[in-house]
Amino acid sequence: MGNPNVSTVSDDPATLTSELAAVDEQLAEARVIRRHLVRNPERFSAEEREAALERADQLAQRRVELAVQSERHRIARDLHDGPLQALSNLVLEAEVMERLLQRDPDRVAGELADFKNVVREVVADVRRQLAALGPAALETEDLVPALRRLAEDWQRDTGAECRVRVAGEERPVPPGLQQVIYWIAAEALSNVRRHADARRVAIDLEIRGDGARIRIRDDGKGFDVTAVAPAEDPPRLGLLGMRERALGAGGNLEVRSRPGAGTLVEAEVAMVG
Repeated sequence: MGNPNVSTVSDDPATLTSELAAVDEQLAEARVIRRHLVRNPERFSAEEREAALERADQLAQRRVELAVQSERHRIARDLHDGPLQALSNLVLEAEVMERLLQRDPDRVAGELADFKNVVREVVADVRRQLAALGPAALETEDLVPALRRLAEDWQRDTGAECRVRVAGEERPVPPGLQQVIYWIAAEALSNVRRHADARRVAIDLEIRGDGARIRIRDDGKGFDVTAVAPAEDPPRLGLLGMRERALGAGGNLEVRSRPGAGTLVEAEVAMVG
């Protein structure tokens, strides 16, 4: 990877991901050495202790720099592929309605109803983007009640059933991990609302000593997962964003679906500390 002192950060997402993985590996090793130094200081010279501690600090700082840049890329991509693209489409639709008003006024009422529905979807998408920066729900309550409130709101808005079940250990979930889990659930529900035509959704959260797992399953129309290329991930599915969130939390995300058989989104994240 090179010297962690180097402050430049790549603008290439693939390079950022590779650098983050390399820094995480080196940081884990540095932390092991640091703990060994603290427990057995007599086995190392003052210079060795200082060098090892400084390297751990440098790697931690580098990790922060890379994570910040990676998050900037994610936010920019989500805004471009979501609200900004939708707003551009709304401008085109408004121009179409303007022409229709002159040629066929009776059709404008129907077009206007569709237009308002799209605007509502854009508003919901912007709210999701804001939640991705730090869900407001988690500022006032913990993860489980926040997920239940999310499900209740979604159920009220869509008319479909949405249940939350929790299993595993009763232990606090770190705030950063709560945000990742909540965001994945919110994004998955957003996709179900827009594309799945589902009647039932089940959210299962399992909290373990070493991590947490969340599953979001719907009985909607499903899709062909093999037709979704990671490098050309359709913005409407949001799979890439969910995967990046899970990977950033030391976990992984899997999507299982097929046409006519619903969809399962399953994410596992690591519990640190």
